[in-house]
Amino acid sequence: MAKKTNKQILDRAYGSEPEWSGDQDSIMDSINWYVTTSDKRNYKKWTLEWMKDERSPWSKEDYDFARRNANKSFRQIGHYCRMLSRGYPQVDHLTKVANEQIEGMIKVGKAKKKIAEEKGVVSPIDRIVNQVNELACEMNVLVDTVNESIRKNTEEHKKISVFKWLKDKRVGHRQSRLLADVFVPNLKELTLLLSGKDKDLKEGYSYLTKPQQKKYHAFVKSIIDDCTRYSEENKPVIVRKKRKRDPSKVVSKVKYLETSSEFGLRSEPPQDIIDSKKVVVFNTKYKVLSVYCSKDSDVLSIKGTTILNFDEEQSECRTIKKPKTLIKTIKNEKNLKKVWDSQHSVIKKPNGRLNEFCVIVKVFK
Repeated sequence: MAKKTNKQILDRAYGSEPEWSGDQDSIMDSINWYVTTSDKRNYKKWTLEWMKDERSPWSKEDYDFARRNANKSFRQIGHYCRMLSRGYPQVDHLTKVANEQIEGMIKVGKAKKKIAEEKGVVSPIDRIVNQVNELACEMNVLVDTVNESIRKNTEEHKKISVFKWLKDKRVGHRQSRLLADVFVPNLKELTLLLSGKDKDLKEGYSYLTKPQQKKYHAFVKSIIDDCTRYSEENKPVIVRKKRKRDPSKVVSKVKYLETSSEFGLRSEPPQDIIDSKKVVVFNTKYKVLSVYCSKDSDVLSIKGTTILNFDEEQSECRTIKKPKTLIKTIKNEKNLKKVWDSQHSVIKKPNGRLNEFCVIVKVFK
């Protein structure tokens, strides 16, 4: 006895390829037959046959662009195109999906033709768009798998993680973000379906029960959520280096007193203030000692003739008695504290400005 082929076994279990009977209710049954039984390798051929059919809206140019796509790009619509070629009436919802998919493949085909014409030269933006289109086609295959698992009440759809799928394929963060946008219309459609306000959608998804529709909606939502989360988590951290300016140019307008014979003092170079933590300045005219402390996790700088980034709470100034004896003793922070604590004058807040009477006594890095 001759061994039966897989096709013969399937034909016996599910019946042969369905014919249009004139009964609207049979459309969904026929779709279920194709999804369950038909060879997915025929989907590209079936789609192209429909595009060449005189009843279809597609031109020969559209056909040439679409045929440049890989077989997997046709897996969501091939069975429906087959039904249209065999005389089934158009269903608005399904035709809309088919047309959108074909238009997307035409765009991919145009891009591929352009690449061929330009000998592989393609802009970064077009390259990303092409990659996203390819990923969307692969994702649609995954969506079909989930749809079938939900319809058959198997556990297969629970094992599928979109985030892991993106990670395994090492999808770029830009591509992942754009891939999320591709499925936004699908999610809106399924949300409208669950609201029960669209009769056409209810008819189009009647092969799924209400609980199954909710599961399908949840999966499509997970595509968008996981793509968005994956994009955010894999976005590269760009550390922009600050261009360092020449310190001598930064302090070119600073006014200060280089030396004071009256107090026996010589200023530290004003460029030393840049990137320092603490600066001690003495005003020889008013005999005021100012101590500027940088803000936490920051350093001091200068703009024009003003000290920047000092902490207004920690920075202080006060009048000094016997400055001729005391100021020149400030060599380190210990000496500074000793001089400071020896005074009884009112402590005020400094304004940060330097002038021709100011000696830069000490700079602490």
